[in-house]
Amino acid sequence: MFKNKRIVYVHDVKVMNRHLKFCYQNRILGNSEAWVKLQRLPRAYYTLDAMYARIVLRYCGNGLPYTEYIFYLDGSEHQQAISGMRAFNILQRMSHKGVVDLTGNKDYYDPLYGTWSVGSIAGLIYFNPKYSGARYENCVCYDRRSAYSAAMLEPIPNTKVLPRRNDYVKEGEIGFRLMPHGINNEQHFYAIFEPGYLAEYIYPAIESPFKSFVEHFYKKRANAKGVEADRIKQTLNYAVGYIRRKNPFIHSCILSRARYYIESLIDENTLYSNTDSIVSMVPRPDLDALVGDGIGQFKVEHKGSFAYNGSGYQWNYEMPSMRGRSKEWFKNAYPNGYDILRDEIPFMEANKYEFDKKEGIIKLCDLKQEEKEVSTEVI
Repeated sequence: MFKNKRIVYVHDVKVMNRHLKFCYQNRILGNSEAWVKLQRLPRAYYTLDAMYARIVLRYCGNGLPYTEYIFYLDGSEHQQAISGMRAFNILQRMSHKGVVDLTGNKDYYDPLYGTWSVGSIAGLIYFNPKYSGARYENCVCYDRRSAYSAAMLEPIPNTKVLPRRNDYVKEGEIGFRLMPHGINNEQHFYAIFEPGYLAEYIYPAIESPFKSFVEHFYKKRANAKGVEADRIKQTLNYAVGYIRRKNPFIHSCILSRARYYIESLIDENTLYSNTDSIVSMVPRPDLDALVGDGIGQFKVEHKGSFAYNGSGYQWNYEMPSMRGRSKEWFKNAYPNGYDILRDEIPFMEANKYEFDKKEGIIKLCDLKQEEKEVSTEVI
């Protein structure tokens, strides 16, 4: 959105409160990043998103570039090795600008709200409803290595040219259409790779310009450890996420390929699946044959007991995974362990901090009232 935008994870509540106080006193609250960018003096504005588990503050100040400050109310300390913009810039450099920026096309993109009129696509989440609410032993999770990277090696649409509209896909073309599809029958902006199917937008297919990017970082990832391994993994994944901001057709092509592949492997013994993994009640000889170290091959990620309740899943009584729920909430609310089939799901009341919108500061949740009153002073 802004050139040279920084992302900073703030772990000290006093530091975050200083940023909030500065903005409340010296900046005007804007509607969104896209809205702020369109103003004559964008530096005079700030945006603030107060979500369930985190606060996101964006502004320019003190001679620094436009910066996004992120503070987690659940008390966790997150760190990002690379930003999505930086990962995307690396992808563009190594692919000779393989992602065509379509944000200037008003037929597709609304610059005021930063949204695409053609639609979008998300990753796959599938639960087999027959097995919900019980725990199963001896389950196996097969995780696909770099599912998005594998899709990036395949042909992509040539979005440098105008698409053919509302016609049937021919050989050597990739079509796109907003439609229900897949095992969940979810409506998304899907890519169509097979000839003979009706599509709303149709582009010529070209050889992927992303091969050097994928192969370079995947090779480096093999021997990387710690922060370097995180940085490489994030570079591969965040670049794909950022493509969505620039080109919905290429983004749809990548996610559609990954979704279609994993959906083709779901069978009657599948308990759960997402875009790059399958949890099976029994070992899968067909997937065992695909285990390896290459891009798009599988590895056995988990074994043991598996339970899910429609909201999320849990391996071996470890901290559960639930969309929209912070793992720190479970640690804060259930220090002696959590059972997804028995215990209540914690919510924002399990945060360590709370955001006072009226005063514009972050406070500790577990202080006594008199201590809380003292803590309202911004340091």
